[in-house]
Amino acid sequence: MPTVTIRPFRAKDLSPVVALWNRCLFKDPITEERFWRLFLLDANFDAEGALVAEAEGAIVGFLQAIVRKYPLGSLGVQPQTGWITAFFVHPDRRQQRIGTRLLEAGLDFLRGKGRSEALCNGYAPYYIFPGVDVDYREGLAFLEAHGFTCVGEPVAMGMPLEGVRMPEPVRARYAALQQEGYEVRMFAREDTLPLLAFAEAHFPQWQPSLREGLQHDNREIILATQGGEIAGFAQWQNPHNDPPAGAPCRFGPFGVRDDLRSRGIGAVLFYTLIERVTGNGARYLWFGWAGGRNLSFYERAGCHITRRFRLYKRRL
Repeated sequence: MPTVTIRPFRAKDLSPVVALWNRCLFKDPITEERFWRLFLLDANFDAEGALVAEAEGAIVGFLQAIVRKYPLGSLGVQPQTGWITAFFVHPDRRQQRIGTRLLEAGLDFLRGKGRSEALCNGYAPYYIFPGVDVDYREGLAFLEAHGFTCVGEPVAMGMPLEGVRMPEPVRARYAALQQEGYEVRMFAREDTLPLLAFAEAHFPQWQPSLREGLQHDNREIILATQGGEIAGFAQWQNPHNDPPAGAPCRFGPFGVRDDLRSRGIGAVLFYTLIERVTGNGARYLWFGWAGGRNLSFYERAGCHITRRFRLYKRRL
């Protein structure tokens, strides 16, 4: 059996790593350009954590372990947490401890950065998947055999937009909200500082996303306000998750102030945005991560689950 070397990523590895990715991760094809943008251009990228398994000059495996070098809004650098964002081994080279060696090297990298826990996945903003797709059965078994436990089961959702309009009960609720002084409208430049402050206070994980979206001139944002105060927002195709232009038809971020939920504000925002984007030619809506209490909202709105994932965690 040829000797397998585990080493850091090198510039010339881009093409063979992407080719192997597309052979192994059959539900998540990626181009070299997209890999370059989401991995190599990530400010937190560290070649020492981007690990390649090589045998006789051929790449037979890859794993990325990463930590934050730069803060993500008020979440900071999350000094206890590291992430395993992607891993795969050539189908012909499995059951040969290559995955184990890659993982051990990745976890050692995280320990060397002072991390005490590893998540797979959940790394923002450049996650391609929120966890391991349940159809990657070998990957699930591999993580569980190596001490990872499932801590969440997020889903991806989507819906066709042909013929979708604001339902009459939502329209009636919108009229009632207007009577209470609420306004639902498009973002304007003078909303910049109030929106960023609102996100920092209520959705700190999304504040950098909003800021970067605005920096890329993505102002496709619907706001709900009352008395000049922002109550919620919804954005279309924010480029932060998938720069430079955002993924086509991707919905979000989207949020309503916690104490104002269950009043129908979110539904009004959701359908107002749909009416706008369908008027501009959009025919589908999707997002990569939903779970918990927001799942029922999306199901009522007509979204259907397109993929299921498991989010894993391990103490180091």
